[in-house]
Amino acid sequence: MTRERIVGAALTIIDEEGVDALSMRRIAASLGVQAMSLYNHVRSKADILDGVTEFITTEMRMPRRMSGGWEDGIRSIAYAFRQASLRHPRACELVLMRQLSTPTALAPVDTMLAMMLDHGFDEETAVHALRLFISFQVGTLLRQFHGSTALGGGGADDGDAAAREAVRTAYFADSGFPAVAKVAPVLAVNDHEAEFAFGVELLIDALRSLAPVHD
Repeated sequence: MTRERIVGAALTIIDEEGVDALSMRRIAASLGVQAMSLYNHVRSKADILDGVTEFITTEMRMPRRMSGGWEDGIRSIAYAFRQASLRHPRACELVLMRQLSTPTALAPVDTMLAMMLDHGFDEETAVHALRLFISFQVGTLLRQFHGSTALGGGGADDGDAAAREAVRTAYFADSGFPAVAKVAPVLAVNDHEAEFAFGVELLIDALRSLAPVHD
């Protein structure tokens, strides 16, 4: 028994059943041991959640300092977060919404802040951008995996996409709301990758107006 095995078991439970299913007894049962024996290797459930956070942030494999321009830096960080989200959607949601309390978990935060500061953004703008970035990541993740299918936000395993889109298109077209009816074919479709890319580029465009001007 090791801390790594306990964290791995916790991650599997979260991935399969969600954070609410996680408990010391549930972890112990999955490992075939008594719950009290876990405390020889971890301090608490919170310590295990810190371990899950550390694992996922390490899996993002981002350098401490980004090379190239800040626009490409934001894209690289954004897609590294997204790839981790798609591998562990329920656990990564926890990471993004949990208070970061370990050096490993703070590493990607430091990468983004350093990248912006290195390119001349002031401290306040860098922090605002970071928080907006995290909110965007949380929002897109929640929408993709927990969103309403009525607005095209269902997860990847919802069944026949074409049939769902046809039903939603008809629903929106007959809704009685002119603007909704006009965009019904578009509103009924949700390409999560395209939506994410649109949001990232919109964030970058907004930051360009705040970027320092270099001669």
